Amino acid sequence: MVYNFRPGDRDQMFTLNAVEKIDLKPFLLILLFWVGGCQPPGEQHFVTLTIENELPISRQHLPIRTTLDELKAVAPDFTFDAFAIALGDPTNRQNPPQRISYQADDLSYDGKKDELVFLVDLQPNETEEAIVQYVPTKEPETATDPVAIELIFERKTRAGIFPSLPASAAMESNLSLYLLYPNGTVEAFDKTTSGLYLQQLAQKESVEELIKVEHSQALFGTGGFAIWDKETQSFISIDSATDYVRVLVNGGIRSVVERILPKVNINKDVTISVKYRAVVYADNALLEQRVEISGGAGRFAVAVGLPNGEVNDQYLFRWQAKALSICIFSRSDNKKFDDSTLLLDSTAEWQTYIFKPEEDQITSLADFQELMKVTNSVLKSPPIITLSIPEKKKQRSTPQPPAEKESGEKERR
Repeated sequence: MVYNFRPGDRDQMFTLNAVEKIDLKPFLLILLFWVGGCQPPGEQHFVTLTIENELPISRQHLPIRTTLDELKAVAPDFTFDAFAIALGDPTNRQNPPQRISYQADDLSYDGKKDELVFLVDLQPNETEEAIVQYVPTKEPETATDPVAIELIFERKTRAGIFPSLPASAAMESNLSLYLLYPNGTVEAFDKTTSGLYLQQLAQKESVEELIKVEHSQALFGTGGFAIWDKETQSFISIDSATDYVRVLVNGGIRSVVERILPKVNINKDVTISVKYRAVVYADNALLEQRVEISGGAGRFAVAVGLPNGEVNDQYLFRWQAKALSICIFSRSDNKKFDDSTLLLDSTAEWQTYIFKPEEDQITSLADFQELMKVTNSVLKSPPIITLSIPEKKKQRSTPQPPAEKESGEKERR
């Protein structure tokens, strides 16, 4: 069943997903607090996430991630069963907190949500605080126990497996769209109008808002990958019918696709396994990818390519005057393979960015190179996130001293 709640803001909608049986009390408590602005009775439970931008650079729509283990380290009774997030002090009625989109995901694929993600905007050298209010509840043990509650704002990402498309999987944010092919190739599309169009594309409809970033279906496409055998100096085919493709997350602000090849036979003596993960975030025109090769004793590496691209020491890019430009940032050790390919380690992570000249004020190659330097600095200097229990909130939940209680009883008599 689905319950829809509409607060005063027309551009936001709360959606409550539930199955069979659900305990609405914790959810309604939080909903009344955040939407109505009233203070919930009884003990309050808070965790503060202090987010510090150490760079003199503004960061827009920055993904902030924290795991369940990290939250439990400061608040052992925390669960994802009922919680809410806002920027600001939730007890300040004069300046109420700003509600933000967020979601909790099961990235380990074990049926339990294990990571929280939301987006923030940070000014140069700014420190922001996100307040998580939660209701401690017992973990569900049976199918009839209360299930996790998730508040979803405007959907801005999507992922899926569509038989009508030639790709193994497809995913998009409101700014870009990607088709992931069995051989590791990635086909990228930019969007002239912010929105989600994957369903239209899968239905073979004409989508004028999509602009294909790369027309060549070469070995890599736009930021795709291949497995390189350093011993035989050749590529290993991963276009295998024995792989597993699954959508780990199909969420409002983050979607995740995973592909697993449990057994790739190199020869009769050598076998490797490959694990691939791709991520998109709302309000970001990027694709985050990670490949992990197991087996082979360091013999195999990950090659990432971009047709007509150029390699320098830190990244792979293609700049086009008055056209979409691409940059691939490696977050792993890498070296130049050829003019348009990076060679990474057996465990590799990289991000493909789409830049629009008019929006990013790119008028020359020098401008683009400066923009790449700034983006690379941001990637190498993630914000510092500190989790804590607010002191004021702990004091408010402390019972009154016995003496005060006795005094109150005498006055009532």
